Amino acid sequence: MSIFKDTLDYYSMNNNLTDSNIYYKTIFALSILIINLFANSPIAPIFLLIFCSILTVFKAGIPKKFYITFLSIPFAFALISVVFMAFFFGVGDQIWSLGLFGWGITADGLNRGVLVFFKVMGGFSALAFLITTTPVNRIFAIFNELHFPTIFTDLAILMYRYIFMFLDVTSTMFNSQKTRLGYTSYKSWMTCLGSLAGMVFIRTWDQGETSYKALAARGYDGVLAFVDNGESIHDVPILHWIVLVVFLVALMYFVYITGSINVIPYLIHV
Repeated sequence: MSIFKDTLDYYSMNNNLTDSNIYYKTIFALSILIINLFANSPIAPIFLLIFCSILTVFKAGIPKKFYITFLSIPFAFALISVVFMAFFFGVGDQIWSLGLFGWGITADGLNRGVLVFFKVMGGFSALAFLITTTPVNRIFAIFNELHFPTIFTDLAILMYRYIFMFLDVTSTMFNSQKTRLGYTSYKSWMTCLGSLAGMVFIRTWDQGETSYKALAARGYDGVLAFVDNGESIHDVPILHWIVLVVFLVALMYFVYITGSINVIPYLIHV
């Protein structure tokens, strides 16, 4: 049994929205991401977080456990930001003092921290919708069509490829160590983990050399070729465009009217 049974790559290729038009999903996700940046109150980002999560879990069919785990990474970083902003970025009187070095939480800092937290989570949920419902090769194809610098697109593709090679090698070695009674004690954990890290580094380095030779043998000249899957922005029905425009206009109005609404006692307009 693989230790990496559930992966982003698997779910992005096996969900209810995989075959939906990539252009429509990309415009939808980027539009609400930009609108989210203009929110002056956490209410609109909270709405976007809930809305995008419902789309991802219930419409696309991404497992709840995987989605929550996926969001836990930005959640942790955003939470750390709240703490730092509450303590060190606010102005005015303190509403709670740590009693050490004069550190304390100010209402202004707490307000800014809460706002940043929900804007991060709202924006990431929009990107998570796009990432978890779209195979990454189609996203890279969009980059290519938008004429992103070739070197960045190619590097991103190769890095993404090597992530899964790294996981595959790690999984094989981990299972091999387990069959030889590894990871049964603290000392065994440390020994096996060090051995695993060293061997994975060597194997991935060696595999990188092999992959480059394979590419060169197939005529690689520094530019990766993309396969056109036939999708076009013109394939999206006009009704879908109308629904998207109405939704985005309503969302912008929602952001505007909720810009000064408080959601916690100390929250004020920032």
